[in-house]
Amino acid sequence: MQHYSYKKMIREAEASLILSHREAGIASLLLEDLFDIDRTYLMLHGDEIVPGERRGMFEQAVTRAAAGEPHQYVSGFGWFYGYKMKVDENTLIPRNETEELVEFVLQQEPDDGRTVADIGTGTGAIGLLLQKHWYKNRVVMTDISPGALEVAKENAETLGVSPEIFCGSLFEPLTERGIMVDCLVSNPPYIAYDEKDEMDASVYRHEPHLALFADDRGLALYKQMIDGLPAVLARGGTVYFEIGWRQYEALSSYIKKVWPKTRPQLKKDMNGQDRILFFRWED
Repeated sequence: MQHYSYKKMIREAEASLILSHREAGIASLLLEDLFDIDRTYLMLHGDEIVPGERRGMFEQAVTRAAAGEPHQYVSGFGWFYGYKMKVDENTLIPRNETEELVEFVLQQEPDDGRTVADIGTGTGAIGLLLQKHWYKNRVVMTDISPGALEVAKENAETLGVSPEIFCGSLFEPLTERGIMVDCLVSNPPYIAYDEKDEMDASVYRHEPHLALFADDRGLALYKQMIDGLPAVLARGGTVYFEIGWRQYEALSSYIKKVWPKTRPQLKKDMNGQDRILFFRWED
């Protein structure tokens, strides 16, 4: 029987990915995600024989990745803020830019027993990581997708946190329960439908459109939340939105029109793009 090593398996996977116009490095990511084999282990033990079951699993994963499926969906998880988060077809893959949102909120909001809502939570990445770092604050998470909330609940269990998780559109789960909050955080769908041609093809084909697109040039859900603040946000409460890189001016103008006393501010991301719109609400 031919000796089939991890090194050979990786070389073949990289070649297959390159032929499919995919990044060769995905092979190493899958190897680590599926079997916890990193580059150091590969250098030291790469000549070891691959068990048949592992070889079959890896080859199937590479085939999916070569066809354009994001490697996080292939392995079933992605990394966010240093933690392993389950993802599936019901959820977006958490992005690095959203890690910056979590970091910013942690810097700005004290852990003093306030109530914080994560609206449109998806995998739970934002709300769960906030809860993970707070001891006194109460975190409430909502999403319209029951499938996404099942993923969020699994991630909560894995992280060892117990936020309150409710199904419903935007603020509805809060208003139905009479929950008022001191802080709102949201990374809602914000891509305009006419921007789909600018998107990476794998994102458009594989990530849930419910969590990607919104009407009114991607601004519809922000405007609904801005209009609905009196029903859920305490006077003087804070709001943090992750936004698209071309949306700050339009949203800032809308906020000033609806709430003239409120002064929106902007924080750019690591790439210098507009990313976090935040404000203290004054009615």
